[in-house]
Amino acid sequence: MNIDVLRYLEPTKLNFNARAESIGSNFTKISLNPKNNQFITEQIIDKFILLGIPDDRGVIANLGNPGAKEGPKSFRDSFYKMYDTKIMQDMTNSKVFSQNLPPTNKTQFFLSDKITDVGNIILADSIEETHERLAYVVEFLLRNKARFIFVIGGGHDFTYGSYKGHVKSRENEIIPIINLDAHFDLRPVINNEINSGTAFYRIIKDFNKNIANGKALLEIGIQRERNPHSLFDYAMQNGIKTVEYISLLNIWKEFTSGNIQIPSEHIHDHIDDCSKFGFERKTGSLHISLCLDVFDQAIAPGTSASTPIGAQMKDLSQTFAYFGRSNTCRIMDIAELCPARDTLDQTARLCASIVYRIILLREEYSNR
Repeated sequence: MNIDVLRYLEPTKLNFNARAESIGSNFTKISLNPKNNQFITEQIIDKFILLGIPDDRGVIANLGNPGAKEGPKSFRDSFYKMYDTKIMQDMTNSKVFSQNLPPTNKTQFFLSDKITDVGNIILADSIEETHERLAYVVEFLLRNKARFIFVIGGGHDFTYGSYKGHVKSRENEIIPIINLDAHFDLRPVINNEINSGTAFYRIIKDFNKNIANGKALLEIGIQRERNPHSLFDYAMQNGIKTVEYISLLNIWKEFTSGNIQIPSEHIHDHIDDCSKFGFERKTGSLHISLCLDVFDQAIAPGTSASTPIGAQMKDLSQTFAYFGRSNTCRIMDIAELCPARDTLDQTARLCASIVYRIILLREEYSNR
Protein backbone atom coordinates (compact mmCIF):
# COMPACT_ATOMS: atom_id res chain seq x y z
CA MET A 1 0.00 0.00 0.00
CA ASN A 2 2.88 2.40 0.71
CA ILE A 3 4.10 2.24 -2.87
CA ASP A 4 0.58 2.74 -4.25
CA VAL A 5 0.07 5.83 -2.11
CA LEU A 6 3.36 7.34 -3.26
CA ARG A 7 2.31 6.84 -6.87
CA TYR A 8 -0.55 9.26 -6.24
CA LEU A 9 1.59 11.99 -4.68
CA GLU A 10 3.77 14.66 -6.27
CA PRO A 11 6.37 16.05 -3.83
CA THR A 12 6.17 19.71 -2.91
CA LYS A 13 8.79 22.11 -4.23
CA LEU A 14 9.62 25.48 -2.70
CA ASN A 15 10.01 28.19 -5.32
CA PHE A 16 11.63 30.84 -3.13
CA ASN A 17 14.53 31.24 -0.73
CA ALA A 18 13.14 30.94 2.78
CA ARG A 19 14.18 33.38 5.47
CA ALA A 20 16.15 32.16 8.44
CA GLU A 21 13.91 30.91 11.26
CA SER A 22 10.84 30.71 8.99
CA ILE A 23 8.91 27.46 8.64
CA GLY A 24 10.27 27.21 5.11
CA SER A 25 13.85 27.20 6.40
CA ASN A 26 13.04 23.73 7.74
CA PHE A 27 11.40 22.57 4.52
CA THR A 28 13.79 19.65 4.00
CA LYS A 29 12.72 18.28 7.37
CA ILE A 30 9.02 18.95 6.78
CA SER A 31 8.67 17.57 3.25
CA LEU A 32 7.97 13.88 2.81
CA ASN A 33 11.17 11.88 2.54
CA PRO A 34 10.33 8.27 1.71
CA LYS A 35 13.07 5.67 1.70
CA ASN A 36 13.02 2.72 -0.67
CA ASN A 37 9.55 3.80 -1.85
CA GLN A 38 8.19 3.45 1.67
CA PHE A 39 6.74 6.04 4.04
CA ILE A 40 8.71 6.58 7.19
CA THR A 41 6.23 5.99 10.00
CA GLU A 42 7.68 8.80 12.08
CA GLN A 43 6.77 11.26 9.33
CA ILE A 44 3.07 10.43 9.67
CA ILE A 45 2.27 9.34 13.22
CA ASP A 46 1.02 12.20 15.41
CA LYS A 47 1.89 14.76 12.71
CA PHE A 48 -0.08 17.60 11.15
CA ILE A 49 -0.28 16.73 7.47
CA LEU A 50 -0.39 19.18 4.57
CA LEU A 51 -1.91 17.66 1.43
CA GLY A 52 -2.76 19.58 -1.74
CA ILE A 53 -5.27 18.82 -4.48
CA PRO A 54 -4.58 21.22 -7.38
CA ASP A 55 -7.81 20.67 -9.29
CA ASP A 56 -10.38 23.22 -10.44
CA ARG A 57 -12.16 21.12 -13.08
CA GLY A 58 -15.20 20.87 -10.80
CA VAL A 59 -15.33 24.66 -10.48
CA ILE A 60 -15.22 25.07 -14.25
CA ALA A 61 -17.93 22.41 -14.68
CA ASN A 62 -20.07 24.42 -12.26
CA LEU A 63 -19.54 27.56 -14.40
CA GLY A 64 -17.33 29.12 -11.73
CA ASN A 65 -14.14 31.14 -12.01
CA PRO A 66 -11.07 29.04 -12.86
CA GLY A 67 -7.80 29.25 -10.96
CA ALA A 68 -8.25 27.16 -7.80
CA LYS A 69 -5.83 24.56 -9.18
CA GLU A 70 -3.10 26.94 -8.03
CA GLY A 71 -4.56 27.09 -4.51
CA PRO A 72 -2.17 24.60 -2.85
CA LYS A 73 0.89 26.41 -4.23
CA SER A 74 -0.42 29.80 -3.11
CA PHE A 75 -1.18 28.44 0.36
CA ARG A 76 2.30 26.98 0.74
CA ASP A 77 4.01 30.13 -0.50
CA SER A 78 2.32 32.00 2.35
CA PHE A 79 2.58 29.25 4.97
CA TYR A 80 6.30 28.64 4.56
CA LYS A 81 7.10 32.35 4.81
CA MET A 82 5.71 32.55 8.34
CA TYR A 83 8.13 32.29 11.22
CA ASP A 84 8.55 29.06 13.09
CA THR A 85 7.92 29.16 16.83
CA LYS A 86 8.93 27.24 19.91
CA ILE A 87 6.20 25.24 21.58
CA MET A 88 6.31 24.55 25.29
CA GLN A 89 4.30 21.50 26.18
CA ASP A 90 3.64 20.67 29.81
CA MET A 91 4.55 17.01 29.92
CA THR A 92 2.72 16.51 33.21
CA ASN A 93 -0.58 17.16 31.37
CA SER A 94 0.19 14.61 28.69
CA LYS A 95 -0.86 11.00 29.01
CA VAL A 96 2.04 10.11 26.74
CA PHE A 97 4.75 11.78 28.78
CA SER A 98 3.44 12.11 32.33
CA GLN A 99 4.80 8.91 33.86
CA ASN A 100 7.79 9.29 36.20
CA LEU A 101 8.32 12.98 35.48
CA PRO A 102 8.67 15.78 38.03
CA PRO A 103 5.78 18.30 38.15
CA THR A 104 7.74 21.06 36.35
CA ASN A 105 9.07 18.93 33.52
CA LYS A 106 8.43 20.40 30.06
CA THR A 107 9.48 19.44 26.56
CA GLN A 108 10.36 22.06 23.97
CA PHE A 109 10.15 21.75 20.21
CA PHE A 110 9.30 23.83 17.17
CA LEU A 111 6.02 24.02 15.32
CA SER A 112 7.77 22.71 12.21
CA ASP A 113 8.75 19.55 14.10
CA LYS A 114 5.10 18.51 14.08
CA ILE A 115 4.36 19.08 10.37
CA THR A 116 4.76 16.81 7.36
CA ASP A 117 4.02 18.03 3.85
CA VAL A 118 3.15 14.98 1.76
CA GLY A 119 2.78 16.95 -1.48
CA ASN A 120 -0.10 17.10 -3.96
CA ILE A 121 -2.47 14.48 -5.32
CA ILE A 122 -1.50 13.67 -8.91
CA LEU A 123 -4.65 14.30 -10.90
CA ALA A 124 -6.27 11.46 -12.82
CA ASP A 125 -8.04 11.89 -16.15
CA SER A 126 -11.40 12.24 -14.40
CA ILE A 127 -12.56 14.11 -11.32
CA GLU A 128 -14.09 10.91 -9.98
CA GLU A 129 -10.82 8.96 -10.18
CA THR A 130 -8.94 11.89 -8.64
CA HIS A 131 -11.33 11.72 -5.69
CA GLU A 132 -10.60 8.00 -5.38
CA ARG A 133 -6.89 8.74 -5.18
CA LEU A 134 -7.50 11.37 -2.52
CA ALA A 135 -9.65 8.94 -0.53
CA TYR A 136 -6.92 6.30 -0.69
CA VAL A 137 -4.25 8.70 0.56
CA VAL A 138 -6.44 10.11 3.37
CA GLU A 139 -7.35 6.61 4.56
CA PHE A 140 -3.69 5.64 4.59
CA LEU A 141 -2.70 8.72 6.60
CA LEU A 142 -5.46 8.21 9.18
CA ARG A 143 -4.70 4.50 9.59
CA ASN A 144 -1.08 5.48 10.20
CA LYS A 145 -2.21 7.80 13.00
CA ALA A 146 -1.82 11.23 11.45
CA ARG A 147 -2.97 13.72 14.05
CA PHE A 148 -4.70 16.25 11.80
CA ILE A 149 -4.89 16.44 8.01
CA PHE A 150 -5.26 19.73 6.15
CA VAL A 151 -6.40 19.16 2.57
CA ILE A 152 -5.86 22.31 0.49
CA GLY A 153 -7.71 22.83 -2.79
CA GLY A 154 -8.92 23.12 -5.28
CA GLY A 155 -12.63 22.97 -6.07
CA HIS A 156 -14.93 22.03 -3.19
CA ASP A 157 -15.90 18.80 -4.94
CA PHE A 158 -12.77 17.22 -3.42
CA THR A 159 -14.47 17.02 -0.01
CA TYR A 160 -16.23 13.91 -1.32
CA GLY A 161 -12.84 12.20 -1.70
CA SER A 162 -11.45 13.30 1.66
CA TYR A 163 -14.66 12.26 3.42
CA LYS A 164 -14.61 8.87 1.70
CA GLY A 165 -11.09 8.28 2.99
CA HIS A 166 -12.22 9.37 6.43
CA VAL A 167 -15.13 6.93 6.32
CA LYS A 168 -12.98 4.04 5.11
CA SER A 169 -10.73 4.50 8.13
CA ARG A 170 -13.79 4.36 10.45
CA GLU A 171 -16.41 2.53 8.41
CA ASN A 172 -19.06 1.85 11.01
CA GLU A 173 -19.05 5.25 12.68
CA ILE A 174 -21.10 8.40 12.43
CA ILE A 175 -18.71 11.06 11.10
CA PRO A 176 -20.34 14.49 11.31
CA ILE A 177 -19.44 17.20 8.81
CA ILE A 178 -19.25 20.88 9.70
CA ASN A 179 -19.33 22.85 6.46
CA LEU A 180 -18.48 26.55 6.74
CA ASP A 181 -19.74 27.87 3.44
CA ALA A 182 -21.93 30.50 1.79
CA HIS A 183 -23.22 27.71 -0.50
CA PHE A 184 -24.96 24.41 0.25
CA ASP A 185 -23.03 22.38 -2.35
CA LEU A 186 -25.99 19.99 -2.42
CA ARG A 187 -26.53 20.10 -6.17
CA PRO A 188 -27.58 16.79 -7.73
CA VAL A 189 -25.28 14.99 -10.16
CA ILE A 190 -26.84 15.31 -13.62
CA ASN A 191 -25.64 13.16 -16.53
CA ASN A 192 -22.87 11.81 -14.29
CA GLU A 193 -21.15 15.20 -14.27
CA ILE A 194 -19.46 15.97 -10.96
CA ASN A 195 -18.85 19.60 -10.15
CA SER A 196 -17.82 21.77 -7.22
CA GLY A 197 -21.43 22.04 -6.04
CA THR A 198 -22.17 18.31 -5.74
CA ALA A 199 -19.92 17.16 -2.86
CA PHE A 200 -22.48 16.87 -0.06
CA TYR A 201 -25.23 15.51 -2.29
CA ARG A 202 -22.85 12.69 -3.26
CA ILE A 203 -21.79 12.12 0.34
CA ILE A 204 -25.40 11.76 1.52
CA LYS A 205 -26.12 9.39 -1.36
CA ASP A 206 -23.04 7.17 -0.98
CA PHE A 207 -22.35 7.36 2.78
CA ASN A 208 -25.87 7.63 4.11
CA LYS A 209 -25.17 5.66 7.27
CA ASN A 210 -22.06 7.65 8.24
CA ILE A 211 -23.79 11.00 7.72
CA ALA A 212 -27.02 9.84 9.44
CA ASN A 213 -29.18 10.34 6.33
CA GLY A 214 -27.92 13.92 6.12
CA LYS A 215 -28.71 14.81 9.72
CA ALA A 216 -25.01 14.76 10.72
CA LEU A 217 -24.24 17.50 8.19
CA LEU A 218 -24.19 21.07 9.46
CA GLU A 219 -24.30 23.81 6.83
CA ILE A 220 -23.20 27.04 8.48
CA GLY A 221 -22.82 30.44 6.81
CA ILE A 222 -25.45 29.88 4.12
CA GLN A 223 -26.65 33.01 2.32
CA ARG A 224 -29.98 33.22 0.49
CA GLU A 225 -28.76 35.08 -2.57
CA ARG A 226 -26.00 32.50 -3.10
CA ASN A 227 -28.28 29.45 -3.34
CA PRO A 228 -31.31 28.42 -5.43
CA HIS A 229 -34.48 27.76 -3.43
CA SER A 230 -34.46 24.10 -4.55
CA LEU A 231 -31.39 23.49 -2.37
CA PHE A 232 -33.13 24.97 0.67
CA ASP A 233 -35.99 22.55 -0.04
CA TYR A 234 -33.59 19.61 -0.31
CA ALA A 235 -31.89 20.54 2.96
CA MET A 236 -35.22 20.81 4.80
CA GLN A 237 -36.50 17.53 3.34
CA ASN A 238 -33.37 15.67 4.47
CA GLY A 239 -33.13 17.20 7.94
CA ILE A 240 -29.85 18.96 7.19
CA LYS A 241 -29.24 21.54 9.89
CA THR A 242 -28.78 24.88 8.17
CA VAL A 243 -27.45 28.05 9.79
CA GLU A 244 -28.05 31.14 7.71
CA TYR A 245 -25.71 34.10 7.99
CA ILE A 246 -27.92 37.19 7.87
CA SER A 247 -25.21 39.62 6.94
CA LEU A 248 -26.87 43.00 7.47
CA LEU A 249 -27.85 42.01 11.00
CA ASN A 250 -24.62 40.04 11.57
CA ILE A 251 -26.53 37.14 13.10
CA TRP A 252 -26.31 33.37 12.61
CA LYS A 253 -29.81 31.87 12.57
CA GLU A 254 -30.76 28.21 12.42
CA PHE A 255 -33.20 28.02 9.54
CA THR A 256 -35.97 25.81 10.94
CA SER A 257 -35.89 26.58 14.67
CA GLY A 258 -35.03 30.26 14.33
CA ASN A 259 -32.38 29.84 17.02
CA ILE A 260 -29.84 32.70 16.95
CA GLN A 261 -26.38 32.24 18.48
CA ILE A 262 -22.71 32.45 17.54
CA PRO A 263 -21.32 29.82 15.13
CA SER A 264 -19.37 27.86 17.77
CA GLU A 265 -22.55 27.39 19.82
CA HIS A 266 -24.42 26.13 16.76
CA ILE A 267 -21.59 23.64 16.29
CA HIS A 268 -21.78 22.44 19.89
CA ASP A 269 -25.54 21.93 19.49
CA HIS A 270 -24.94 19.96 16.30
CA ILE A 271 -22.46 17.68 18.04
CA ASP A 272 -25.01 17.15 20.82
CA ASP A 273 -27.56 16.11 18.19
CA CYS A 274 -25.06 13.80 16.48
CA SER A 275 -24.34 12.04 19.76
CA LYS A 276 -28.00 10.97 19.70
CA PHE A 277 -27.35 9.36 16.29
CA GLY A 278 -24.36 7.42 17.65
CA PHE A 279 -21.44 9.85 17.38
CA GLU A 280 -18.89 9.21 20.12
CA ARG A 281 -18.06 12.61 21.61
CA LYS A 282 -14.72 11.58 23.14
CA THR A 283 -13.35 9.07 20.64
CA GLY A 284 -15.21 9.98 17.46
CA SER A 285 -13.97 11.97 14.50
CA LEU A 286 -15.27 15.22 12.99
CA HIS A 287 -14.81 16.30 9.38
CA ILE A 288 -14.37 20.05 8.89
CA SER A 289 -14.94 21.65 5.51
CA LEU A 290 -14.05 25.32 5.04
CA CYS A 291 -15.06 26.94 1.78
CA LEU A 292 -13.32 30.30 1.72
CA ASP A 293 -16.31 32.09 0.22
CA VAL A 294 -17.89 32.02 3.68
CA PHE A 295 -15.66 35.05 4.34
CA ASP A 296 -16.34 38.57 3.18
CA GLN A 297 -14.49 39.33 -0.05
CA ALA A 298 -12.84 42.28 1.70
CA ILE A 299 -10.68 39.78 3.62
CA ALA A 300 -10.90 36.83 1.20
CA PRO A 301 -11.12 38.07 -2.39
CA GLY A 302 -9.20 35.08 -3.74
CA THR A 303 -11.97 32.51 -3.97
CA SER A 304 -13.74 30.90 -6.89
CA ALA A 305 -16.97 32.74 -5.98
CA SER A 306 -16.28 35.56 -3.54
CA THR A 307 -19.02 36.87 -1.23
CA PRO A 308 -19.72 40.63 -1.10
CA ILE A 309 -21.15 40.63 2.44
CA GLY A 310 -19.64 37.59 4.14
CA ALA A 311 -18.32 36.66 7.56
CA GLN A 312 -15.41 38.37 9.26
CA MET A 313 -12.60 36.47 10.96
CA LYS A 314 -13.79 37.65 14.37
CA ASP A 315 -17.15 35.95 13.68
CA LEU A 316 -15.45 32.58 13.31
CA SER A 317 -12.44 32.89 15.65
CA GLN A 318 -14.07 30.83 18.42
CA THR A 319 -15.04 28.21 15.86
CA PHE A 320 -11.46 27.81 14.66
CA ALA A 321 -10.30 27.77 18.28
CA TYR A 322 -12.65 24.85 18.91
CA PHE A 323 -11.24 23.01 15.89
CA GLY A 324 -7.77 23.53 17.29
CA ARG A 325 -8.50 22.42 20.82
CA SER A 326 -10.75 19.44 20.12
CA ASN A 327 -8.95 16.19 19.41
CA THR A 328 -12.05 14.89 17.64
CA CYS A 329 -11.32 17.26 14.72
CA ARG A 330 -9.08 15.18 12.46
CA ILE A 331 -9.54 16.52 8.92
CA MET A 332 -10.01 20.04 7.62
CA ASP A 333 -10.65 20.69 3.96
CA ILE A 334 -9.86 24.21 2.76
CA ALA A 335 -11.56 24.75 -0.58
CA GLU A 336 -11.76 27.25 -3.43
CA LEU A 337 -8.52 29.18 -2.84
CA CYS A 338 -8.16 30.97 -6.19
CA PRO A 339 -4.91 32.97 -6.51
CA ALA A 340 -5.96 34.46 -9.86
CA ARG A 341 -8.63 36.45 -8.01
CA ASP A 342 -6.58 37.18 -4.88
CA THR A 343 -5.21 40.59 -3.90
CA LEU A 344 -1.69 40.78 -2.44
CA ASP A 345 -2.00 37.09 -1.43
CA GLN A 346 -4.58 38.19 1.13
CA THR A 347 -6.68 35.03 1.02
CA ALA A 348 -3.69 32.69 0.91
CA ARG A 349 -2.21 34.43 3.94
CA LEU A 350 -5.54 34.12 5.77
CA CYS A 351 -5.59 30.37 5.07
CA ALA A 352 -1.99 29.96 6.16
CA SER A 353 -2.63 31.85 9.40
CA ILE A 354 -5.71 29.74 10.20
CA VAL A 355 -3.76 26.51 9.74
CA TYR A 356 -0.80 27.86 11.75
CA ARG A 357 -3.06 28.91 14.63
CA ILE A 358 -4.98 25.62 14.70
CA ILE A 359 -1.73 23.65 14.93
CA LEU A 360 -0.45 25.94 17.67
CA LEU A 361 -3.66 25.62 19.68
CA ARG A 362 -3.73 21.85 19.31
CA GLU A 363 -0.18 21.56 20.60
CA GLU A 364 -0.32 24.03 23.48
CA TYR A 365 -3.93 24.00 24.68
CA SER A 366 -5.49 20.60 24.04
CA ASN A 367 -5.21 17.50 26.20
CA ARG A 368 -3.42 14.86 24.23
